Amino acid sequence: MAIIMEGLTSCPICGSTDLSKPYTATSGGAFPERDELWRYCDAPLHLECLAHWPHRERFSRGYFDLWRDESIRGHGVLLAEAPRWLLRCGPAKPEAEPYYVEVRIADWPMRLYSRWAQWPDYSAQQYRQGLIGEALEAADEVMSEVRKIAPDLESLRALRQRMLFKPASP
Repeated sequence: MAIIMEGLTSCPICGSTDLSKPYTATSGGAFPERDELWRYCDAPLHLECLAHWPHRERFSRGYFDLWRDESIRGHGVLLAEAPRWLLRCGPAKPEAEPYYVEVRIADWPMRLYSRWAQWPDYSAQQYRQGLIGEALEAADEVMSEVRKIAPDLESLRALRQRMLFKPASP
């Protein structure tokens, strides 16, 4: 997770240390050091800056693919996916409830994260907290789709069971 210190840490897009503006933060690097986007990794990014940043989609896709690959390698369970989002949960043994559930958005470098037990309230409205403008619009669109397949804990449990116990591909 990005280390953020008030007055010292800046948004690499605008250079401002004003963290009173809504922001998201990435964790780790989704790009090699030689890539022009590497300097934006592991940093807070103002949502307003991201909305108009010409590299947002490529940057976001780098993290999105990383998160998807983590699920495939066994770091969390990929519950469902669509071209624009991933629904994941973790960590937990198969017989236990997971700790969290999250939605990752392909064209915004943010996650919509909830504790497993709090998912119904979170997915209904709480995910909107701290989001503004185009980031909020993107989250609303994605969550509208996600709620169709995972509106409650029962549906999350069913998705998880299906993914945990699906037959391996030949």
